[in-house]
Amino acid sequence: MRGRWYVFAAAVLWSTSGVLSKTLELDAMTIAFFRGLFAGLLLLPFIPGRAWTPRPLLLPLGAAFGATVGTYVASVKTTTSANAIFLQCTAILWVVPLSAVFLGERPDGRARVSIAIAMVGIALIVGWGYDGRPDEWKGIALGLASGLMYAMISVGLRGLRGLDPIWLSASLNLLGTASLGLWAAASGQGIGRPNLPQMLVLAAFGGLQMAIPYVLYARGLREIAAPEAGLIGLIEPILNPIWVVLFVHEWPARATLLGGSFLLAGLAYRYIPRRLLSPSRPHPLESGSRGLPPETCQQVPRNL
Repeated sequence: MRGRWYVFAAAVLWSTSGVLSKTLELDAMTIAFFRGLFAGLLLLPFIPGRAWTPRPLLLPLGAAFGATVGTYVASVKTTTSANAIFLQCTAILWVVPLSAVFLGERPDGRARVSIAIAMVGIALIVGWGYDGRPDEWKGIALGLASGLMYAMISVGLRGLRGLDPIWLSASLNLLGTASLGLWAAASGQGIGRPNLPQMLVLAAFGGLQMAIPYVLYARGLREIAAPEAGLIGLIEPILNPIWVVLFVHEWPARATLLGGSFLLAGLAYRYIPRRLLSPSRPHPLESGSRGLPPETCQQVPRNL
């Protein structure tokens, strides 16, 4: 029972990303850079001594993680937070073809059904999930891009299953921060210089919304299976837009709410343990493997 509460608390803390990104009067690149920096640094003390195991694969995954966080925060800033978090959940759509191409894994029937359900939600959000702000299509495109990058990390992490999840999260946050810094320098955009109050908020952002939830989630996975943790983690994309409505007064379009419902239904169907749907023997991947958080949706370190 305690494991469920650990995962639930992690999901609630993750769900604050939208409202914190909306209220900070900084550009998306600056927010993503400092949040990842503080999160990575704060996670370092929680890594067991033997878990410090560098791998070459972490470098491209770190770059992809930086891109995921950057596009997600930019999407939050450009469209509604609900659109951003729901579209990041489109990773469920991208993971299947990427796994087929790079891992040779064929999707099962449940994956096909969940994708079909999710595609209805994606179509609704992309086609009609707008509230009239200028250039909102860019936020929609950035949200889809964050979902694609998120899926690439999901597939890449399959080769690092044996590594400690806290080590992985700290590494990806710090490597992602480095990649964002390099991109900002190369593009000429640069990283902003937050004032002291903003820096304190960013430190709290990295700690409360990123670092602490990963510790809680890893602790919860010692007591419950990854599929159950994934289902509990669906609380995050549900609460995320609710906090924004309550504190920022930003209401998503009706098409976004309907589309998000389809996306979450597809995710829920994908992660419901098989024994609850049929009396057949559980799939070996659902018997309790070590996983990483859903930063919303799919067992990957988050934004997210």
